[in-house]
Amino acid sequence: MKENKIKTPGIIGIDAGGTYTDLAFISSEDWSVQARVKTPTNHDDMVKTIEEGLDLILENIDAAAICSFNLATTLATNAIVENKLRKAALILIGYNETIVKNAVADGALHADGLFLVGGGHNQRGEEKESLNEEQMRKKIAEIPDNVEAVAISSFFSVRNPSHENRAAEILQELRPDLYISCGHELSTDLDAIKRATTTMMNAGLIPIVMELLASVEDVCNRKGIQVPITIVRGDGTIVGAPWAKMHPVEMVLSGPAASACGARFLALADADERGTFIVDIGGTTTDIIRLDGKGKPVLLEEGAIVAGHKTLVKAIDICTFGLGGDSRIIYDDAQTLTMGYRRVRSLCSLAHEHPHIIEELKMLLQKGHHGEPLFLIRGSGDTEDAFEAKILANLEDGPHAREVLLFGENTLWLKQRQIERMEEKGLIQYASFTPTDALHVLGLLEKWNQKASILGARLIAPYGRSANDVALYVRNLVVNTIGRELLKQSLAMKGFSLLTGGEGQRLIDAALCDEGNVSRQIQLMLDKALVGAGAPSWAFIPLVGESLHEAAILPDHADVAGAVGAAVGSFSLVYSVQIMPLKESDRFRVHYPLGIADFSALEEAVDYACEFMNPWLTDRALNAGAVNPRINTQRYDKTASINGIGGEIYLYTRLTFEVTDFS
Repeated sequence: MKENKIKTPGIIGIDAGGTYTDLAFISSEDWSVQARVKTPTNHDDMVKTIEEGLDLILENIDAAAICSFNLATTLATNAIVENKLRKAALILIGYNETIVKNAVADGALHADGLFLVGGGHNQRGEEKESLNEEQMRKKIAEIPDNVEAVAISSFFSVRNPSHENRAAEILQELRPDLYISCGHELSTDLDAIKRATTTMMNAGLIPIVMELLASVEDVCNRKGIQVPITIVRGDGTIVGAPWAKMHPVEMVLSGPAASACGARFLALADADERGTFIVDIGGTTTDIIRLDGKGKPVLLEEGAIVAGHKTLVKAIDICTFGLGGDSRIIYDDAQTLTMGYRRVRSLCSLAHEHPHIIEELKMLLQKGHHGEPLFLIRGSGDTEDAFEAKILANLEDGPHAREVLLFGENTLWLKQRQIERMEEKGLIQYASFTPTDALHVLGLLEKWNQKASILGARLIAPYGRSANDVALYVRNLVVNTIGRELLKQSLAMKGFSLLTGGEGQRLIDAALCDEGNVSRQIQLMLDKALVGAGAPSWAFIPLVGESLHEAAILPDHADVAGAVGAAVGSFSLVYSVQIMPLKESDRFRVHYPLGIADFSALEEAVDYACEFMNPWLTDRALNAGAVNPRINTQRYDKTASINGIGGEIYLYTRLTFEVTDFS
């Protein structure tokens, strides 16, 4: 056991990412990073990865010093993207059958049992039709036995959730084994189909997140970490595990949100009134995240789009594209080196574990092979034919070059296609030349086996070019790709769209690459601060800044920005109440979480809403993990000018209640 462990109180932040899982311990006294670790993410066992990371960081800190445990994870996003949601049924109350059929045909609604029930409200919160409880009970009896959760969405439930609440009561009575997700609990926006989609995703995520957090809680108990677990949401704020278990869809884009908050914290980006672009470079993808002039992440006004599904999830506005330290460098159709969108192992890291691949690289060079140095690593799964079985058998002693495995095979192109199908099925994994290898060739990174990177560069180099030429080209390719995406985002904010292959993009590409000395005629400038995050950012972001005439900020600990962001996240819950005029009766209707209430005067309606919401929201905040909740109320009265005669007409009042934690 290591002596002199850190005993001063602090916060553990964990970012369970796609390539690495990062942990950081932040002092709660001066907010400095006291300890940090990185460990490879095991996608088949996220809990084991987190436990291994905790073992590493607990070598330096005392478990009793941990006063808060904050987790950001890609689990929710990946489950949706990879179509691994648990089986869930969807009950729609008061929805138009034709609209639902069209939504199903468009792929917007997908469920393991879709049931329409009579009921619903209109936009004023009045019953369009009473809830058909008898029909509801019959539909519940038809829910398949393998379903684990049920999503309930009633038409205009944001104006009156009483039918959803009653349906949930009936469902709980008849099927207490099922998890229940209600639409009005997740969003106050009006779009009924998006709300149903969001509720459906949430239901399918509940069992997954329940199991993850229960396992993490067990790990913490065994490690002597006796504090509640807090989760980072897609907007960068944090909530307690009990809330996250029932609202897991809010964890979508949790990881990028944590990285944005961490990079902002480390770079002190709050001060730049122009706003900030944070570029987070991972192993597989790069995220561009915008902060406003106050340093807060810009949120998607329309809700996040996840795997093509439009939702009402409040999450950061993020641009993600396939570029990372482990991107595969390939030849395109024009025989030009470019980056593929799939992640592969770098040659340098592979040779570090399997030195024999150096000899295979040398052999390929001696035989005059020219092209991508592709190595195959044994994966998992069942084979379908003799060829697949033969390949896996030959990989039992370690990875081998594709050409070595296919030596002597007939119809070589066909066998290569079979190899590609094996990789798509997960039977094998690839290793090849990557930007990480390029950094090793240039001597900028000395983490693994440089010799493997140099040999790989010589194999993939165009005729007449050196390994160093290839490495510089790949590094510039990364820099120019990031620069182009930043400019596209910046110009899009001003209403300009750069179509792929269009003249505008061609001009930007030429200027970034200085083709024909274009950069002497055109200077490309970024109008926002630039902050780098992610493990490889040090190698690329300063050059991106140079190309865009913006001094890049590369803060200390940028490679664990997500873990830092998780640690420094702040609690927040926001809920809105709408007050609408009922013109025919000169009354005012409050649409609040339990239904509707009418009043003869606007101020009476406002007072009632505040009197109800303050204790109701305080209770929810305590259940969501707040220790000392404080509520800030903002009022917005919407009016419209009367054309021709002057004056204004009152339209509605919105009360926004935001809870923060002053613990």
